[in-house]
Amino acid sequence: MSDELKKWRDDNLNKISCSFCAAKWYNASLHLGHGYTNSCHLPLPHPIDLEEIKTNPSALHNTKHKKEMRRMMLSGIKPAECSYCWRIEDIGRNNVSDRVYKSSIYSEADIAALKDIPWDADIPLKTVEISFDRTCNFACSYCNAGYSTTWGQDIKKNGPYQKFKTSSAGAYQSDGSWSEEFGKHNENNPYVTAFLEWWPELSQTLQEVRVTGGEPSQSHNFWDFIETMKQYPSKNLRMAVNSNLGVNDKSIQRLIDATYELDIKEFDLYTSCESYGAHAEYIRDGLVYDVWRNNVIKFIEKANPKTFRALTIMMTINSLSLFSIVEFLEDMKILKVKYGHHRPNVDLNILRWPSFMSPLVLPDDIKIMLHAKLKNWYADNKDSNLFTSGEKAQIERLIDYIEVVQRGHNTTELDMDLQFHDFKSFYTQYDVRRNKNFVETFPELKEWYEALTIDNTIRSIRGGSGKLSNWETGEYISDVKNYN
Repeated sequence: MSDELKKWRDDNLNKISCSFCAAKWYNASLHLGHGYTNSCHLPLPHPIDLEEIKTNPSALHNTKHKKEMRRMMLSGIKPAECSYCWRIEDIGRNNVSDRVYKSSIYSEADIAALKDIPWDADIPLKTVEISFDRTCNFACSYCNAGYSTTWGQDIKKNGPYQKFKTSSAGAYQSDGSWSEEFGKHNENNPYVTAFLEWWPELSQTLQEVRVTGGEPSQSHNFWDFIETMKQYPSKNLRMAVNSNLGVNDKSIQRLIDATYELDIKEFDLYTSCESYGAHAEYIRDGLVYDVWRNNVIKFIEKANPKTFRALTIMMTINSLSLFSIVEFLEDMKILKVKYGHHRPNVDLNILRWPSFMSPLVLPDDIKIMLHAKLKNWYADNKDSNLFTSGEKAQIERLIDYIEVVQRGHNTTELDMDLQFHDFKSFYTQYDVRRNKNFVETFPELKEWYEALTIDNTIRSIRGGSGKLSNWETGEYISDVKNYN
């Protein structure tokens, strides 16, 4: 497959230029809550011009910044914001970077056409990912206030998390107010207004739309979008929605109803979980595992069979999820046996940031034990037709990752003592804020966890105000934007 991709790259992308990537033209992530966009998840988002979208809604995607990047790429210049791909390619061995994967979803004709279109032209989108706002009823440990209003409420009530030693600190300092430019519920958000105005035109060229959050089902903007889609159907459109499936029955039913009401080609649902029972409930604050599992089944059984294609479980593999990942995969096997291997799919992504939640932070003896447990489970299941080749490849990657990778990926995160410090610091505060108990939930880590120390320990974890008190010393970063 790799050789095929390399040939495809040379025949299609490099024929235009050595730095060409179709994602700059046809793909976009739109962060409508606070008016930012990027072409894929690798470059940092940049602001959308409010004045431009008043007369040209497509400027949500066709920003001056993106057009300049297109000009550079057509000229063979490698934009610095795409450095991740250039580093992969510069390693040698003719490596395939993300610009190939993100371009290869489009036809060769669509890619070739871009060579003759002026770099400053407005290009119709083919693939878009949208977040309307950060409204969310969960406050998962590895998330932050920039993506969850519940996280923001925690920070506002209890103050910022304090006393970190790694660069992961920023996410736990801000209450997310920087992303609330247009009010608590994003009333009259001009970016959302522009997107809905653009939809009649956009729906004619768009191939795929994915809605993320927050929790979309809790956002009135999402439901306004659903109504707009009903008015302007797109029969060839693939739609995907991310949901934590931990919302009330009414919201679940509205999602199910949407699969019948929308005149589209395909509907996929994505939800998140990566561990079993009490472990999952500790990691993903707000989750009740049995409720989540029942809602997975409900959606599978009741969604429109004509359009509903797959339900995918996004597994964010962190240090704590490893303790019951085998039990979770076994539970998903039960559903696969009953409903088919695409209902659910599992999609494993290894958490790298915040670094102190990475699987790499676990003590070696525990890591060896968990690695053996997962490896043995996989040996018993690798020949099963319940898991796709892609799912098996991801499980194999995780097994190799735990065994081979020993330190963080960022040079500022290499000191494991600092990682241990922030691990203890975070979960000590997390327990108090969320009424949880780390050592009761993860008794295997009790001895190691209790031996960890925190510099300048908390004088009183809760003051008379009910807020977390300040640490005796230490400063914190107040602006999280540079860390997202």
